[in-house]
Amino acid sequence: SPKFANRSVNAILGTWQLSFLVAARSGSWFSPLTGVDVSLTGVGKDRPNVAGNPYVRNTTTMQWISPAAFVSNATGAFGNAGADSLEGPAFFNLDSNLSRYFPITEKHRVQLRFEFFNTLNHTNLNNPGNNLHSATFGMISSAGAPRILQFALKYSF
Repeated sequence: SPKFANRSVNAILGTWQLSFLVAARSGSWFSPLTGVDVSLTGVGKDRPNVAGNPYVRNTTTMQWISPAAFVSNATGAFGNAGADSLEGPAFFNLDSNLSRYFPITEKHRVQLRFEFFNTLNHTNLNNPGNNLHSATFGMISSAGAPRILQFALKYSF
């Protein structure tokens, strides 16, 4: 904020600093898994066969991937679903910070900070469940943190 000519006004409203941090990215990639060792490899990371378009992307019902688009792989074989072949929801976040230094002496000062994480309180959904044999396959059941406020007072000398 600007420096005001009036000392009283400047003591309250002047020389505040405002900063922002914006993060935006497409959804993170994940792999569908059968949850069963049908390939008989002993690893337990079998991927199913893709049988249709997997994307539903319905944020009302939180169904992101359709279970009907996948079938379990054959015994002793691997499925054709690629590693990291499914994309989860996109991410957008805005953090902000309002701070000001108050001088006490030449070498001593106090900083007052107000920090706002997820300032817009935007819902950032996590990836859906990826285990084909789970009741929550393809469903989004969690989200990132809501708006968080943090206040700090720092004395520098």
